[in-house]
Amino acid sequence: MNPLFRALDWSATAFNHAPWWKQGCTVWEQRMFSPTFERWLYLRLHRLGLMGRTERDFFQMQIRPGTRVLDIGANLGLYSILMGRRAGPTGRVIAFEPDPDLFAALQQNIRLNHADMVEVHNLALGSSPATLTLHRSVLNSGDNHLGESEGSLFRRGVAVEVVCLDWFLPGLAVDLVKIDVQGWELEVLRGMELTLKENAGVHVYFEFSPLGYVRAGSTYRELIGFLRGIGFRIFDPSAGTELDDGAIERLAASLGRKGYLNLLAARRPPEGRP
Repeated sequence: MNPLFRALDWSATAFNHAPWWKQGCTVWEQRMFSPTFERWLYLRLHRLGLMGRTERDFFQMQIRPGTRVLDIGANLGLYSILMGRRAGPTGRVIAFEPDPDLFAALQQNIRLNHADMVEVHNLALGSSPATLTLHRSVLNSGDNHLGESEGSLFRRGVAVEVVCLDWFLPGLAVDLVKIDVQGWELEVLRGMELTLKENAGVHVYFEFSPLGYVRAGSTYRELIGFLRGIGFRIFDPSAGTELDDGAIERLAASLGRKGYLNLLAARRPPEGRP
């Protein structure tokens, strides 16, 4: 690595992990611990309403006492805890986070909020069991990903265990699945195909990221085709409108290589929608 780049990488890492950022912040009436600067900033952007507003509104509308949820790519647990509070003691939230540092913060945040209804696993999900490299971003751990790496600058690799949901939790009953895995979505879905087929009313809230899918070795057309092939329709979760193939193509073109947004896969329109 170029000496200048090496120095920048070291400086960014040292600043991000400085002890000043290891502190608490209240977001959505939840007490959240941040282990790094970039997660400190992430929490405060959520607190100010500059991030996460549409996601929070969707989960508050869809999750009721007794709802059974999968949170795949749980990060610090901000959404896991929100969903657990909504689902209550009769519900269930199962959260997966492969990054060991984020997983430790996730566990701490669950303890801080007494969110005993949230079950956590330090695992990645995929289409088959494996040990793979998770490419961790120094600047934004929300962009940690499996698949191809863009290079070593501001990235740290760590080996993580990947499991297939269908055999890890066979016969699982689930109402809502949240997937935010930076392009690895199709691999996750392939590994839970039986679960999706057995739960006719399940909704899948997932990140639509054309560039992320390519980085993971797939395409958005493959992902949408997989979901349609097992009976799902695709919706804009904010408006509740159904998206046909033409609308998906236009959406992908508008996002370009860098853009992303959340979509909803369901076999019927989301509640309260036409």
